Amino acid sequence: MYRGLWNFITKHTDNSHAVSVFLPLMIIGWTIAGVAAGLLVCAFTSTDISSALADLICAGGYAGLILGLFGGCLFLYRIDL
Repeated sequence: MYRGLWNFITKHTDNSHAVSVFLPLMIIGWTIAGVAAGLLVCAFTSTDISSALADLICAGGYAGLILGLFGGCLFLYRIDL
């Protein structure tokens, strides 16, 4: 997934700007995925979303930070820029 997004970004942007586009997209994508996963858990467990909203936002933020930012940085560290 990381490689596919990186190849798509480098195909459509200049290499000097690719990192500036890649990391925010990774953070936003993983944040949305974390919130969506939390919403699915709330739907399956019949939990009221308004009472679990703070937990959903927190889980989405941690997913974006850990998997998006740190995972993206580790991916960029491993490839040759």
